Amino acid sequence: INHTGEVVYQDASVYGVVDKAVVLKCGAALPDLYIWSFTEPGTDAIKAVLYDLGKGPRIQKLAMMVGPVTILPNTASISIEKLPLAAHGLFTCQAFYDIEHEPIVYYYYVHLTVQVPVSKPYLVMSEASPIEGSSIWMNCSVENGSEPLQYKWQHKTLNENISDLSQNSSIITVTRINRNYTGWYHCEVSNAVNNETSDRLLINVTYGPDQPQINVIPFHITNHGYAALENETVSMHCEAQSNPGSQYIWFYNDSKIYTRPLLTINKILRSHTGNYTCLAHNSHLHTQSNPPDGSPVCSVESALNHTALRLLCSWLGGFPSPSLNWTGDPTQAGQKQVDTGQQPRLTTNVMMLPSETLNCNSSLFRCVGSHPALQQPTECSARTCENQNKNIKSLITNWTENLHISPLFFFTPDIPPSEVLCFTNVTNDRQYLMVSCAWTGGLPKALLWWEGPGNQSKDAQEDSNILVLPYGTAHSGKPYTCYAKHPLLTAAKTCRITLVSVSKPFLLMSNVSPKEGSSVWMQCNIGNGTKPIHYVWQHQLYNENVTTFAQGNTSFINITDIVRNQTGWYRCTAGNAVNRESSEKLWLNVTFGPDVPQIDVAPSSVVQRGYTALENETVSLTCRVQSNPAGQYVWFHNDSEVYSGPQLIITKILRLHTGGYTCVGQNSYLNTQSRKTITLTVYYPPDSSPVCSVQPALNHTSLKLLCVWPGGFPSPSLHWTGDLIPAGQQINPMGAHVLLPSGGLTANSSLFTCHGSHPALKQQMNCSTVTYTPVAEPVCFANVTDDKQFLVLSCSWGGGFPTALLWWKGPGGQGKDGEESSNVLIVRYSAFQFGKAYVCAAKHPLVTQTKTCGLTLVPVSKPSVLIRDTLPVEGATVKMQCNVENGTEPIQYVWQREIERGSITTFAQGSSSSIITMSNVNRSHSGWYRCIGSNFLNTENSDWSVQLLTVFTLFLFSVGPDVPQIDVTSYSITDRGFSALETEPVSLSCQAQSNPASQYIWFYNNSQVFTGPQYTIAKILRAHTGDYTCLAQNSHLNTRSRKTVSLIVYCECDL
Repeated sequence: INHTGEVVYQDASVYGVVDKAVVLKCGAALPDLYIWSFTEPGTDAIKAVLYDLGKGPRIQKLAMMVGPVTILPNTASISIEKLPLAAHGLFTCQAFYDIEHEPIVYYYYVHLTVQVPVSKPYLVMSEASPIEGSSIWMNCSVENGSEPLQYKWQHKTLNENISDLSQNSSIITVTRINRNYTGWYHCEVSNAVNNETSDRLLINVTYGPDQPQINVIPFHITNHGYAALENETVSMHCEAQSNPGSQYIWFYNDSKIYTRPLLTINKILRSHTGNYTCLAHNSHLHTQSNPPDGSPVCSVESALNHTALRLLCSWLGGFPSPSLNWTGDPTQAGQKQVDTGQQPRLTTNVMMLPSETLNCNSSLFRCVGSHPALQQPTECSARTCENQNKNIKSLITNWTENLHISPLFFFTPDIPPSEVLCFTNVTNDRQYLMVSCAWTGGLPKALLWWEGPGNQSKDAQEDSNILVLPYGTAHSGKPYTCYAKHPLLTAAKTCRITLVSVSKPFLLMSNVSPKEGSSVWMQCNIGNGTKPIHYVWQHQLYNENVTTFAQGNTSFINITDIVRNQTGWYRCTAGNAVNRESSEKLWLNVTFGPDVPQIDVAPSSVVQRGYTALENETVSLTCRVQSNPAGQYVWFHNDSEVYSGPQLIITKILRLHTGGYTCVGQNSYLNTQSRKTITLTVYYPPDSSPVCSVQPALNHTSLKLLCVWPGGFPSPSLHWTGDLIPAGQQINPMGAHVLLPSGGLTANSSLFTCHGSHPALKQQMNCSTVTYTPVAEPVCFANVTDDKQFLVLSCSWGGGFPTALLWWKGPGGQGKDGEESSNVLIVRYSAFQFGKAYVCAAKHPLVTQTKTCGLTLVPVSKPSVLIRDTLPVEGATVKMQCNVENGTEPIQYVWQREIERGSITTFAQGSSSSIITMSNVNRSHSGWYRCIGSNFLNTENSDWSVQLLTVFTLFLFSVGPDVPQIDVTSYSITDRGFSALETEPVSLSCQAQSNPASQYIWFYNNSQVFTGPQYTIAKILRAHTGDYTCLAQNSHLNTRSRKTVSLIVYCECDL
């Protein structure tokens, strides 16, 4: 292409996604010629992907690396259907337009960026149950995904409140975690291709226990604690915020009495008066709380059905018990001081004030407490009037500061500032409904009692703020009224509660298809219903068995580390004092697996290394894996995928199928997999049948039976039968090789049979062998090497089985003692002792005696020719004899004739006869004659004995020419003749057999171009393509012959 203009360069960037299709454009119009190439990042090498030089696109092998490449119709653009990661790099399209006129060249640079989608992230946290106040971290990891990655964190509390965490980082660190961090966490990772969200993980912050709270039912609050009426049932409930929940221990006067949060005294007695301590213990954190030592507490309470006041002073803790006493003017108050006595660890002084003494000019009453461990007493005080509280407090504070004693704690009767509140509770055993009311904030505590429909009431009396009703007897929609009375008020206050039945609950799950080992929460939503509401959670299995797995007063339940056996129907039942309703069933499908696969092989035989099968039988490999949803199966043979499905069937198994078979179980929903590999060995039979043989052993004194059956797997089992155990001899017949007894004990013509069996064959295969002695005697013979360097003595003793042992003994130590393969003795010719005996010894395992044969070798002496008639008449018969005096037989004789000096012909040879007869002799038989005598040791010539005249006649013949032979260099042979590359030298040579010699003429396409046997073209061109003919002529005979070859000239540009 003669390009005279400038090349045009254009750049483009294309973004593709792994395993998706992408199109790389090469201009808008289809060029005349174009070449696509690829350059890997970080390299300068440009490698061709495909090209089109006007004869259609040709895809190169490199295209396999960048994916399945196709050309879009009527364009030079390429499409990669399933983009691999290896295609990331620079693609260059060189496009040539108008090459017939003024070529235009474009270089299209396409920068292909292969992006990888984000895989499903997974969370890792340093601690799933951190202690409040500790530090934790959470890491959001992804296995695949092109940078840059964006991270988004989200927190969902147990109360369904969702908040976003602003950190765009894969790691979140919390330095001092608190209980508000409890909840579900997940992260979302995104890039330019997609976004994925991780599974949720629960952070369960452990804490506590906090300071316990104690509720006493029924109760009266006094200045120094609680009071109860004898013979009542008293419940004391202890609760301390803690995670995990606290364990509780009750102490009465420092003695352990109970280990539950609710301490109930069914019939309380005055002996039960004392100090009750609740110890809350967190067994997970190994922490506990104890009530702190208190200070004197002055209080006032109502008395005489809320018509009088009672002053109380108490100080909890300490040993021994503190000393408490009131100071003031009881007489002025119209009441003597009443000392109720001291109980262990609780000292209380009580002063009763009648209602007529309740005026603002009343005296100040102080409770002074002292203890041996304190240097100064501690006091508290109480006034009987509500007004001037601030002035009293100020006076008391100044007074205590002037006296340098501990601050005073004062208490003044007060009307509750709030209104009466009504509420309900249900006992844990669902036996009773407790309708309660409270009027908090005033001192002394107000009197409370209930009036309800259907005579469900309590008259105005002490400790009647709770109305206990048998469960299910409450009246729905009808009010229950609580009345409250305080000593400082003349009129009673009220509150009402109307019980509403529970509506049908709706069950909500956080995940209906959770992964095994994860956590799932369920919430039972109620539209209407008066609290307290009791919730019962039920699980129904496939076999219709319904079990209750949780119940309580919470509508929320969390199942951690869920397992597959928890799959099934779930429902919740909600009930209050009025009714009970159940939700619709909701199916929970726990996803899991795949577990490790189980592989069954049929038919099979289990061996130590795996399974076996017989060649050519049908073998089934079945894979089973526990998984939900059901697993998908892929089979691999020696790490190469061979099948998709649970059952791999090999209809006609072959030995090449031996190897490791791996079943990979996949759970596409969870994107998990497991695998198991077994070894399957294919048994195949040995080749043909067993081969029996017998060999001599123990220096030819015994026999060894050999049984060989090559091939097969495993090796076949072989054993011998026959006359193996002569009298008095012991031998093991099992095995492929058996040694028979020595000393000639095995009989001649003994038959031995080898039996072979193999797992792949239904029947046994046999072979037999017979041992017998040689029938003749040993035979000795000799040979000499062609170069007369060595003399080879051999001996044989044929006809026996196995072969006999042969060895030589010669004079002067020239021999071989009894060894294997010594039937040949090689002696240097110059060292051989002619005329002396060489003996060959022969030994056979079935013959006890050793047999021999011998050789005494003598070279041939110089022969002489004896002719009866040296002047025969033409047509007569002539006899000649070659006389040799000494020489070891056999002797070979050769006869020669010399017609003229140096012209010697051999006319008879290879005969063992020393006499030769010539019949009908004529003048052509005239000449010198001699004989040659030879044996394997040497050769000797006689002297020339007769001289005769000879006649010689010469004949000449003219022939040819034959069909010429043409050689072409340099060349390549094609289907149509010879070929050559343009501009190379080419030589054509012609040769035809002829007498006299041929003359040659060359023709090109029937036109004469050269005369001579070799036609050379120094620089051949494609115009020289054609037929070349060589014509050979015999001018003496005026005959000719010809041959034509075709020559094709190629240009390198065509290749």
